[in-house]
Amino acid sequence: MASPRGTVDDSLWLDNARVVPSGTTYAPVDDSATGEEIARVRSASGEDVDRAFDSAARAQRRWADVSPADRVAVVGKATDILEGMADDLAVTMQAEVGTVASQVRGAQVGLGLTAMRLTAASALDAITAREKIGGSDVVREPAGVVGAITPWNYPLFQVALKVAPAIAAGCAVVLKPAEVAPLTTFLVAEAFAEAGLPAGVLNVVCGSGASVGSAIAGHPRADFVSFTGSVAAGRKVAMAAAQWGTRTSLELGGKSAAIVLDEDDEEKVWAAVRAAVRHTIVSCFGNAGQTCAALSRLIVPRRLLAEAEDEVRAVLEQVVVGDPFDAASTVGPLASREQRDRVAEHLRVAGETTGVRTVAAKDVSHLTRGWYVPPTVVVADDPGAPIVQEEVFGPVLAIQPADDEAHAIELAEGTRFGLIARVWTDDDARFERVARRLRVGGVIQSDAPTVWDAPFGGVKDSGYGRERGAYGVEEYLVPKSLQHRAPQA
Repeated sequence: MASPRGTVDDSLWLDNARVVPSGTTYAPVDDSATGEEIARVRSASGEDVDRAFDSAARAQRRWADVSPADRVAVVGKATDILEGMADDLAVTMQAEVGTVASQVRGAQVGLGLTAMRLTAASALDAITAREKIGGSDVVREPAGVVGAITPWNYPLFQVALKVAPAIAAGCAVVLKPAEVAPLTTFLVAEAFAEAGLPAGVLNVVCGSGASVGSAIAGHPRADFVSFTGSVAAGRKVAMAAAQWGTRTSLELGGKSAAIVLDEDDEEKVWAAVRAAVRHTIVSCFGNAGQTCAALSRLIVPRRLLAEAEDEVRAVLEQVVVGDPFDAASTVGPLASREQRDRVAEHLRVAGETTGVRTVAAKDVSHLTRGWYVPPTVVVADDPGAPIVQEEVFGPVLAIQPADDEAHAIELAEGTRFGLIARVWTDDDARFERVARRLRVGGVIQSDAPTVWDAPFGGVKDSGYGRERGAYGVEEYLVPKSLQHRAPQA
């Protein structure tokens, strides 16, 4: 199997086969490094969305009746098949998204496979859990037919986070991948079919969010809609689903902060600042900044701001912006012209904002093709500056100086987002105290590794619902109370 290229007419995945949708328009998919078109994918129509939901509804009950162990086994087998396609997955996502060669195996292919394997490992316990409350047994059953809408930044990982737990839980799925990066999804669908997934359990419709995405979100046969994307689009999804009372899960944007807490030990706090700068730039610039959970703000003690800026300049000396297929590149292009233009506008506004100054930026003037922007670090003394408040979704880091711990927490809490945070301190009790004061979905201490099966999701404008591991599976289950008659005397 290989991802399609050129004109893709058979872009509707229905009943385990690629068929031609009734739509008459095409969406271009370009190579992020060159801007050249690599595919034209035929878009689905509202009628095609109806066909996909009809197929899913027919398959739903039969799939729900399959044993949880057998459903989980299909997810595991599909993961093995995708692992054998790692080379094609990597090449496809390098072209679609622009992820550099040094990151694509781990950040794109690896995370997608990890998400599926962790789902398979944790799903059975979540599905078969049974709770006794008085004379009632509480069991968990499939949520029903799922509408899933995924973004373009991680084509395999984002699809895996929705499709794998839904299928394991016993749900049938109608999936819409991102219009600018749909090619990876065909490989996922084919892998599940090869793994033995019955026809109709997974259906794929391609097209824009405004047409196909809206049709999925507001479809009367959807029992649950899971969406990942922008705040504005997420609100539209929730409103469309609300007309039918359809339950939703929204994983939206972030403006996540890394907070370095001041210490009495000068050597320790300086080391923390240096480590935090390096770690945060890796997070912020990874995948060219196109990560909802990227740490795009760094809050440091004001008295150590100069040291932080010196470290930033040293780190940026090592950053190489270039072709994602060049092994030397550490930051590649953005996924599309539109995204490049949005990030460039954020940088233009930042350059004209009082209280914002550039610490360092890479020169990308030599890159005359593709969708490149200069990786940039700024200092923002104004917490209300747009570069602080708005999700850029590009390689742009804002440093905010804090006067003390209380001010650092105030700055971290000073946006409408609430996805994740990191708090740099060796004091475990202090870490937990500060972490509990942050209204975010998760907090990580210092440079501790991410636990990929811990629940992930946000609060405030970052959305609601959780993904990954057992919590991600539970989103696709509903509790049912079985109240037994008391034994007769």
